[in-house]
Amino acid sequence: MIQLRVNDFLRRFLSESGTAEIWVACSGGLDSMALLFLVKDFADRAGLDVGVLHFNHALRPEARDDELLVAAQAARLGLPLYLGQARKLKEQAQSAHLSLETAARRVRYAFFHRFLKGRAKALLVTAHNATDQVETIIMNLMRGSGLRGIKGIPQCRGRIGRPLLQVPRAKLAAYVAEKGIVYREDPSNSSPAFTRNRVRLELLPLLRKLGGVGVEERMAEAGLRLAADLEFIDDQLDLFWPRVKPLPDGLKVERRLLQQSPAALVPHILGRMIRRAGAVKQVSARVLDDLGALVGRPGERRESRYDLGGGLVFRALPELIKISVEGSRSRLDGGVPAYQMSLPNPGLYCLPHALGSLRVGDAAVCEIGPGFNPQISEQGSGPRFRELVDADKLHFPLQIRNRQPGDLFQPLGMGGKRTKLKKFLADRHLSRPARSLLPLLLDREGDIIWVVGLRLDHRFRVTAESRRVVELIFKE
Repeated sequence: MIQLRVNDFLRRFLSESGTAEIWVACSGGLDSMALLFLVKDFADRAGLDVGVLHFNHALRPEARDDELLVAAQAARLGLPLYLGQARKLKEQAQSAHLSLETAARRVRYAFFHRFLKGRAKALLVTAHNATDQVETIIMNLMRGSGLRGIKGIPQCRGRIGRPLLQVPRAKLAAYVAEKGIVYREDPSNSSPAFTRNRVRLELLPLLRKLGGVGVEERMAEAGLRLAADLEFIDDQLDLFWPRVKPLPDGLKVERRLLQQSPAALVPHILGRMIRRAGAVKQVSARVLDDLGALVGRPGERRESRYDLGGGLVFRALPELIKISVEGSRSRLDGGVPAYQMSLPNPGLYCLPHALGSLRVGDAAVCEIGPGFNPQISEQGSGPRFRELVDADKLHFPLQIRNRQPGDLFQPLGMGGKRTKLKKFLADRHLSRPARSLLPLLLDREGDIIWVVGLRLDHRFRVTAESRRVVELIFKE
C-alpha cells in the first residue's frame, strides 16, 4: 500500500516536472531510510537513476555515525552519494536570533537548492510524513494560525517533493521492520525540551484514541485540501491588490472596496497589507477576523483604531482603511531590531522577520550578443524581484542586513552617481516601517549590491565585458 502511494506520487511528479533522476534526502533515521528503499524500488522498475543526499548538521556527537550509516547503505545499494555539512550552526542561529531548529532547516534547504541548481533534470524527495504533517498543523493551530499555517507542509515546492505526506510514521515503522532496514534514532526526538516532541509523545496518542484508525491520514489530507484552497485565495488577492495604495508610512485602501469584497477574503487582504506595511511578526487569524469586523458592512462609517504592535496601527476612517506607523516613531529606532545574516555560498536563504526568501544562483557563463546595451533595463519602475549581476564582481561571503545610518550606494540608471540610501527610499514613498525592514544585499567588503526588490547597484551590473553572471531572485 505504501509502495503504491509512493509510486503514484513519483509518476505524477516526474511527469509534471520533466525530471529524469531522483535524489533522496536521507538523514539515516527511520522515515528517510524507508523512503530510500521505496524510491529505489520504484526507480528500478521505471529504469530511473537514484542518488542519496545527506546533510550533517554537526550538532551531535552521533552525527558522524549517522553519516557513515547513510554512506554504507548507499554503497550497498550501488547509489551515488552527495554529502554536505554545516559549520558553526549554533553561532549562526544565535547571531540571526533563530531557534536552532529553524537555523538547521535553513542551512539544510540551502544545501538542497545548491545541489538542484547544478542538476536541471533532478528531483529531490524528503521523508516528511503524515505524522509530521499532523504535528505541524496542531502546532500552528495552537499559535492561532490561519490557512497559511494550518495547511501544514506543502507536498511539492519546485523540484522538492514529499511522497510520504499521507503515510503515518507507524506504517513506515512496520515497513522498515518487515524489510529489515537498518536505521539510527536521533535521541533528541524524545526530548521534552522541544514542543514538537511533546505534541508527538503526549497529544498524538490521545488524538489516535479519540479519532480512531486513519485519523492521521485524514488530517494530513485535510491539510492538502486547504493548500489547494489557499492557492485560489491568493489568486483573488492578486486581482484585488492594485486597489491598495501606498502612504508615506504604510498602506491605504478605500473602505467601500473592502466592504464590497467577499467577507472571507477581507482578512486575507488585511493580512497582506499588514505584512507589506512592515509588520515584524505575523498576526493571528483571530486578530484578522477582529479587523475585518471593524471594516464593517457596506455603508458603515464608524471610526476605530487597533494597535498591531511595533508602532503599526490599523485605522478605520469613514472613507479609508489605513495600516501605518502612527506618530513620529520610527520602527528603525526600536520597533525593528537590527538584523544581519551571512550568505557563505550560492543558495536559497530565508530572510529574517518572515520577509521572504533570497536565492543567489551559481555563476553561469554569460552569452552577450553584439547588440547588448547595459543601459536598456536600467530605467524601469516598480518592484524588481529578479536581477542579474556580474559574477566576477561578487565576493563571498555576502551579507543581508537592514539599513543603517549613512548607507550609500550607486543606483543603476544614474551613471554611477552615489546617493544616500535614505533619500533614495524616501523618493520612492516607502513607509518608514517598510524602509526599516527592507533587506539589503552586500558583498564581503560591505558595498551594497542590491536594495532588494528595488534597485541594483551600478557597480555590479552586467556589461558587455561580463563573462559570467549570477541570478538573484527575491520572493515575498
